[in-house]
Amino acid sequence: MEKTTKWTDILVILGSLIIIGLSGWLMVSSGVFSLSLQSDTKITWHLIRASGIIAYLLLMASTVWGLFISGQFVKDWSPGPVSLTLHSTVSWLAIILSLGHAVLLMFDDYFQYTLGDVFIPFTGPYRVEAVGLGTLAFWMIILISLSFPFKRRIGNTAWQWLHYTSYLAFGMASLHGIFAGTDSEHLGFRLLVGGGVMAVILLLGIRMGKDHANEQAKEKTSAARAKPARPARGEAKPVTQSPSNEE
Repeated sequence: MEKTTKWTDILVILGSLIIIGLSGWLMVSSGVFSLSLQSDTKITWHLIRASGIIAYLLLMASTVWGLFISGQFVKDWSPGPVSLTLHSTVSWLAIILSLGHAVLLMFDDYFQYTLGDVFIPFTGPYRVEAVGLGTLAFWMIILISLSFPFKRRIGNTAWQWLHYTSYLAFGMASLHGIFAGTDSEHLGFRLLVGGGVMAVILLLGIRMGKDHANEQAKEKTSAARAKPARPARGEAKPVTQSPSNEE
């Protein structure tokens, strides 16, 4: 069983790397990186906004799909290795787009971002708190994604608690988009973020309800096993002999 799980983790990582590699090759071959960021400052700004929105969509998809897996909504039609591969791939794509979103800030002329401003939370020249939430969410998502192959070493309980923080990271990324992004003024972006947050809250509530029902069922089963069986009607109860006074 341990060998099967280990090979499953390796296949998930390899599948993710293959999909990400093919995606990168298609982007390079299409000439998307041949644009000169210095020729027009608006190109840099548009790329910053686009990469941020796409990264958020990928993070939303990863979070929702993870709830589908943990809530066992897809167990009947999506094999476990395929579900995990998709979950891992989308998570790493979100990280890559988030990294591009952050690094591109250093090429923009509107604000002067340094490498420290990009990777250290709650620093930088623009909306420190809101941008810091996005940076902190970025590091949390990396830590969570790296934990997949080490689930057995970490332990199931610690691993689950670590993955619970993914909902916190998604919430911080949502706040980052609303309070730091210039697109937050648009109704479409607000509907996007609001719809994603509501979907995650709804699915999380359903999952917690299922977990609570499963725990109650286990408690009832344990109590039923521990309770002594009553004698059937008409069956004489066992007589306990009192200790004899005879010597």
